[in-house]
Amino acid sequence: MKAPEFVVRRSRLISVMNFTMALILAIGAIWYAISMLRQGEGSWIGAGMVVALLVFYAWQTAWHLSDKVPLIAIGPEGMRLPSATVKTIPWRAITRIGATRSFALVGGGRLDIEVTPEIFVELKLGKRLFGDPVVKMVVAPFGVSLIAQGLDHRASEIMAMVTQYWPPDSES
Repeated sequence: MKAPEFVVRRSRLISVMNFTMALILAIGAIWYAISMLRQGEGSWIGAGMVVALLVFYAWQTAWHLSDKVPLIAIGPEGMRLPSATVKTIPWRAITRIGATRSFALVGGGRLDIEVTPEIFVELKLGKRLFGDPVVKMVVAPFGVSLIAQGLDHRASEIMAMVTQYWPPDSES
């Protein structure tokens, strides 16, 4: 029998709140742009840019709301980051792990993982600007950060689960 995995996904509550806010902002921007342009008070280019950004943000938050793919799964075999790789990262390929706290109201902190160069070159990391939670770690050449803000588990909870398996036994 396979051991259960600890699975981390986007928080449904935070995703709903973000989508609601983004939708209200997009509707407000469209309404404001239409009324401003009818009165001839502004540039259609500026209004169009603001509307485009807020509609994109609303679309992105809708996608996050509908996304049910796990962002991280932790089990005895290793750590899975489905958005970055289809392979499980074995515990012996992880050289360092650490978690940081966030002082933001809804922040979940950050889990930093350093892996071997062979594993790192296989990873497809996202962009923080686009809301991807699995990104390149800024200061480490082979590091990955999992931004836990907006997830259903905080970085400290993920780290507590990781310590059950990492560091691996020297015999592995």
